[in-house]
Amino acid sequence: MQRVGFYNSKQKKELFQQLQEQFGISQELDVLFFENSQDKIFALSKDFAQIDPKGLRINNSGMYFAKKEREGLRLSVEGAQLLTAHKNIIPVNKAQAELWMKGEDIIMQGNLGFVLLKQDKDILGCGMLKNDLLRNMVPKERRLHSITDTDEENPVLL
Repeated sequence: MQRVGFYNSKQKKELFQQLQEQFGISQELDVLFFENSQDKIFALSKDFAQIDPKGLRINNSGMYFAKKEREGLRLSVEGAQLLTAHKNIIPVNKAQAELWMKGEDIIMQGNLGFVLLKQDKDILGCGMLKNDLLRNMVPKERRLHSITDTDEENPVLL
């Protein structure tokens, strides 16, 4: 992974200012942020600086947090769940949540840009609500292939 660099205090302040404007997020995280060459932002514990990486095989550094897009910040699933948003949150019902987790787009009125989906108390991720269509942003490798409810009347046979 090619790193562009760690955020300084000014860049971190700008990041949280954008999160405040876009999602109403007022909290700040006490972590290091860095951005790679594809405009992806990663969060990394400050304790990482105390680790001697010699002899370690490190695949990735940090947690994928967000990506800078032309329309604003697109939060990762973990980034969306890590913070408490108060703005641009779209509540969805169970049927819509199932479609979402399967990778389907949802027809929905609005033109808000990047929004967070919420079913009950669960944040499902970030999507793009534009021209009355909620475009799915769940990566293909994280989508569910099927959703089944199991109950005592319909036991799962192995």
